[in-house]
Amino acid sequence: MLLLGLNTVSLAEKADAANPFTQFYNNTCVPEAKKVGLTEAEATQICECTIKTLRQKYSTEAFATLYTQYTNGDNTARRTLTRYGETCSQDVLDDILWEN
Repeated sequence: MLLLGLNTVSLAEKADAANPFTQFYNNTCVPEAKKVGLTEAEATQICECTIKTLRQKYSTEAFATLYTQYTNGDNTARRTLTRYGETCSQDVLDDILWEN
């Protein structure tokens, strides 16, 4: 059931390329996660968690502003987005490590 939900989010994220959440997912989150050595599946799980959490906290407009600040090199925006990603990374990797 959880995988169905994750796949639905993933397809939705990939479908709306103009959305700032989608841009962050496709252009930043997944590539950065893979760059540090995570598999495609791990990066996808972590980034879907991150997007879900960010959507709960920010409106599309507010996130667009945050993401623009991030892409312009703003350290506060970078720390904010990193914090969300780290929280999801810990949760997802804990689940992977402790699977039966």
